Amino acid sequence: MQQNLVIVAMILALIVCGRADGQSTSEASTRSTPGTISDNYPEQPIKVIVPFGAGGGSDTFVRILQKAIKDNELLAQPIVILNVPGAGGTIGSRRVMESEPDGYTLLCLHEGIISAKYAGSADYGPEAFEPVAGTGEVGNVIAVAGDSKYTDLEQLLTEAVARPDEIVFSANIGAPSHFVGLMLENAKQGARFRYTQTGGGAKRFAALAGGHIDVSAFSLAEYMQFKSAGIRALAYCGQTRHPSAPEIPTAVEQGFDVIASIMQFWWAPKNTPGEKIRVLADVLEKSMQTRQVQEALRAIQTDNVFLTGESLRQSLVKRERRFANVAQRELTQTPNFPILVLGIVAILSLVVAFQTLPSWKTTPLKRENAEAIQAGYSIRPWLAFVSMAGTAVYVLVMQMNWAGFRVSTFMFVFGLGLLLTSRKVKQLPMMLAVALTMSLGLHFVFTNVFAIVLP
Repeated sequence: MQQNLVIVAMILALIVCGRADGQSTSEASTRSTPGTISDNYPEQPIKVIVPFGAGGGSDTFVRILQKAIKDNELLAQPIVILNVPGAGGTIGSRRVMESEPDGYTLLCLHEGIISAKYAGSADYGPEAFEPVAGTGEVGNVIAVAGDSKYTDLEQLLTEAVARPDEIVFSANIGAPSHFVGLMLENAKQGARFRYTQTGGGAKRFAALAGGHIDVSAFSLAEYMQFKSAGIRALAYCGQTRHPSAPEIPTAVEQGFDVIASIMQFWWAPKNTPGEKIRVLADVLEKSMQTRQVQEALRAIQTDNVFLTGESLRQSLVKRERRFANVAQRELTQTPNFPILVLGIVAILSLVVAFQTLPSWKTTPLKRENAEAIQAGYSIRPWLAFVSMAGTAVYVLVMQMNWAGFRVSTFMFVFGLGLLLTSRKVKQLPMMLAVALTMSLGLHFVFTNVFAIVLP
């Protein structure tokens, strides 16, 4: 009887295990694997990185679409916006470029992704991402102060030829507004502006109104906002005159082949599955078709344009070609602060190394410590060489982009500190604190103060 019960129990156990195994196999077959898409995508919130501060044009645009997607229930999961400003948008774009290609991290960045590449502030461009969609387009306006003597582009550029590097063009150096000025120069042989770093549209308008600059480029929305405060347009950089400002002649009709506009492009990390790209593009397209988005775009003078697939790729090729054609003139360069600091660190390390060498002329040897000092002395003459070699390796690692700035700097400073303190255990906390402070502190200063892109 007991044997029968055992057999029955074993049979029941095998049945239960078999069903459980079948269920787990079935569940495993429905779960997404890398490079594939689940029927339930997205299963978590999608993070959209806006590489500029909150309240700016890009941030405003993304929030318009975010609200439409939420209000119309176009996506099962919410869109979460993360503002990552700094270095002309390259800090945020780099973060997305280095993210997992799982469809849960996106970047919204206009032509700044192209201008940063050709300005030399980033070593990558559109080719480092998967393009999702192009949404909305706003043309640029060349404008001067209301009391300016310039009345059209011909007059402005003729004087830029006669007085090279004297007419001050305000721009965000390396950004699309800077390249608009370069396009104007290319359109008139011999024309040269003197560029000044000013920042966003509001700052450029303040400089224009204050008489500190002569001319600048604004988006149509910015121009309409500042028009009543005393700003005058010389040209609209679209293919045709814009319905919102039909009185502004285009640069083309004035005889200058300058076409420049801003489109908000959505990017995913390279190798994001195509199925997820299509889901995201479909959601963005549906949001652009809603009445609330159409009304909001009209309010900010933005054309309701949507591009994806082949039309998007062709548009990107054309835009990148325009930037490449004006990148022949050397852009205004800031000092190479990373190399400068590396040189300073190298010099200081050599100074410290030589100062730690024992000097028989100034330090009398005590008989009882002779063996210890002699042992240390046999190593210390190599400190200068090791310090220089370590600095060279540090520079090489940074140059080849084998490791990030913070990690490389931490390891370099910590290793150098251990070397110069003879690996004393009691000095470890101090060395860790110094290395951490320098790696994080220098990274913050370079990226947020000097707007330098670091690996």
